[in-house]
Amino acid sequence: MSLSWKVLLSILTISSYSMLVIARPSRQCLVDMDDTGDLRINYSNNLFKTLLMGRLKETKSLHPAFGRESAVRSCKELKTRSPDSESGIYWIDPDGGFHDNAFQAYCDQQTAGGGWTLVWSYGFTDYDNFNSGGNAVTPIPSWPVSKSNVRVSKTLPLRETDYEAMPFDLWRALGNEILVKSNINNWITCKAGSGSMVMWQKGSINCSVVKVVARNCNDTVPTTFSVSSANGPSLDASSLYYYFDGYKGSNWPTHDPCGSNAVNHVKNVANPRGNLYVR
Repeated sequence: MSLSWKVLLSILTISSYSMLVIARPSRQCLVDMDDTGDLRINYSNNLFKTLLMGRLKETKSLHPAFGRESAVRSCKELKTRSPDSESGIYWIDPDGGFHDNAFQAYCDQQTAGGGWTLVWSYGFTDYDNFNSGGNAVTPIPSWPVSKSNVRVSKTLPLRETDYEAMPFDLWRALGNEILVKSNINNWITCKAGSGSMVMWQKGSINCSVVKVVARNCNDTVPTTFSVSSANGPSLDASSLYYYFDGYKGSNWPTHDPCGSNAVNHVKNVANPRGNLYVR
């Protein structure tokens, strides 16, 4: 490059820099020079705001489970990777991969250590006549039951008052431990033994009370998961503790903290419901 071209290039570079830095305030440049000759960033400049918001958006999208592209396998994985994550809606993709089949789910990140994925929220068909044959839980998940006559849901619940259920065949991809919440019975967690609700396997389970809601039998917990191919499954102590009866016509959906298949649930509750989580 000849000397004249080098000089011209230097002049153009200096001129461009000067236009950026030494400008009248009315031009609202990104970088200005104050009266003492010091450079300062003009934080009100629209370019600065655009760059900042773009960076914030990028940072948020890279946070685990905030976007489809950063989906995690489960709420448990999110809790492991981001221990301070709050309860809320996140993107999960149980099979990993390219996240094209990722979906949003609600995570409880506080109860019993957090890491719980909401898979089912339900109400009752006749709460006021709780032990009548016309009472059942509704909706039910896509369990392999033959006699249920309430609505079957395959729609993901995104909050505890969304009365829906994740497709049952997805549950096992999220874990094998369950959390049952209810505003009419005690909250319990249950780990699989020889039995597992998630695997639809009858047998022993290891349960603990994590929140006392009812007044009776605070130390009683289920010890067995029972499978019913007709009405729905149950968690049993000496008798039924939680019975997820999905048939209006006979039986009733026991929620008994004493595990005795009696009406020991909390009465006169507005919007009675239950929620089931998997970890």
